[in-house]
Amino acid sequence: MGIKDLVKDLRDRVDGLRKRGRTEVRSIEDGTKTVKLSEEASDLLGTLSSELGPRPAASLESRRAARRIASEMEKHSDDVTLTSGRIYPYIGKGMMLFLYVFTLFSLIFAFAGLPYISLLAAALYLYALYGEIAKDGGWLRAFMRTGEAANVHAVIGSEEEAERTIIFSAHHDSAPIRKEREGKFWRLASWRYLQPASFALAVAASAFAVVSELIRGVFWGFNLPSLSIALLLLLSLASSIVSFIAFDMKEGEYSIGAGDNLSGVSVVITLLSHFAKEKKEGRGMKKTRLIFVSFDGEECGRAGSRLWYRDNAYLLHRAENLNFDGLYDEDDLVFLTMDGNGFVPLSSSFASRCSALAASMGYKAGIGRIGLLGGETDAASAALASVEATTLSGMPPGKESPAHTEEDTPDKVSEETLSRAIAIGIRVAEEEKEGERKEDSPFSGDRKYKLSRY
Repeated sequence: MGIKDLVKDLRDRVDGLRKRGRTEVRSIEDGTKTVKLSEEASDLLGTLSSELGPRPAASLESRRAARRIASEMEKHSDDVTLTSGRIYPYIGKGMMLFLYVFTLFSLIFAFAGLPYISLLAAALYLYALYGEIAKDGGWLRAFMRTGEAANVHAVIGSEEEAERTIIFSAHHDSAPIRKEREGKFWRLASWRYLQPASFALAVAASAFAVVSELIRGVFWGFNLPSLSIALLLLLSLASSIVSFIAFDMKEGEYSIGAGDNLSGVSVVITLLSHFAKEKKEGRGMKKTRLIFVSFDGEECGRAGSRLWYRDNAYLLHRAENLNFDGLYDEDDLVFLTMDGNGFVPLSSSFASRCSALAASMGYKAGIGRIGLLGGETDAASAALASVEATTLSGMPPGKESPAHTEEDTPDKVSEETLSRAIAIGIRVAEEEKEGERKEDSPFSGDRKYKLSRY
């Protein structure tokens, strides 16, 4: 090795030691900062939980919560907006009740020998269900009550013209408490799949009856169904009756919702506090706009976030949404890639990037999916508004949590979970500063291409 090579090698080693030293110092500083921020978030979680109590969507309590959250945001930002709009707070229970009604109609017409009218009734309900899932406006809404929801958001602008927008979000309404009858039989009866299965059975029996009547040439007359079809209809009727008995139509009690989802709200406000301080001290985002938002109505079909994304489309230029929901145990954290009861895909590339950032900090936060009829989060509203979105959740699919129970209190939320959520949020935003964010590969994410040798 020559003298020049030896000097170069020595310089490289010195530079490496300096970089490692800066990294270690930064890690210590970041760790201390994150601990302090998590304590701030934990204190805020306890305060909000005790002050706000249960908060049904679009209620006086949820609107009071929005105003309380706005007062916290105003401590850190001069750009805070509180908005309201009409939503359908009982849409989930209403659609379930109409499912019983249309199942009954289908059964009556099928027993009367008019299965084509039975199928028409089923089609009308399915069309309304499709409108709720995909169009945010099924025709059955005309028969449901409305309520006034309140959303609140704060903005920290970029130093230069914004080329990117990051939305940190959560929801402040709380869920009704699940109350199930004792015993495996009633738990099965109240399970969300029983009545849909009964409805599907009624539709199948009606379809078989139509074929049978066409073969027998009695399509337009009143006649009794065949024995096999009658048995299917009776089975559908029996399961509907059992499910309806187990179905709780009362509005009942609501959860305090500390983990679901004042934990997310506390993280959002703490991130706002952090980035406001950074900007004040001259370390603000140069080309990234930051938005911090708390939604109403997540527990009734994410109605509040649908309103917000519709009314704030002008803020969504090159936007990404990191939503926080149900931050309980740090070992359960996942980034979602499927939402909206299994019908709305989120951004796989953004979720993977967030998961990789978490792993680089030594945190376990994998990838998860919400399956069919498994629930939904506000990230689905972002995705439907063409925003790259994922939810960081401590409620992995298939695992029980305190959510939607009277046990959803602040002590169920780990401070370490809050710390990790805050740290991940900071790193996602600061990708711009560190130059870590790379353009996606043309073969990344959910894109699919047909390769050619030409």
